[in-house]
Amino acid sequence: MRKIVADLFMSLDGVVEAPDKWTVAYFNDEVGQVVGVAMAASDTLLRGRRTYEDFAAHWPDKTASDDPFADYINNTPKVVVSKTLKAVGWRNSD
Repeated sequence: MRKIVADLFMSLDGVVEAPDKWTVAYFNDEVGQVVGVAMAASDTLLRGRRTYEDFAAHWPDKTASDDPFADYINNTPKVVVSKTLKAVGWRNSD
């Protein structure tokens, strides 16, 4: 049996929606280390359709020189849970 680990950006008042709109101002080396630890503990990314589509639009052309998380995100196998998405085309997404 595999373990699912949730790694979320959440405000103190419980907001988890649209982290791209509010987390950037607070992202620093300490947050990066926490994210890195969470990523090191996982070997597969589980995404819903919307998050998958957001990631697929942003990450495929990024490299480690653009963002230190790019290699992990682009090369880690992905599982996409969706009732509506018919196909995925991003690397390692089968």
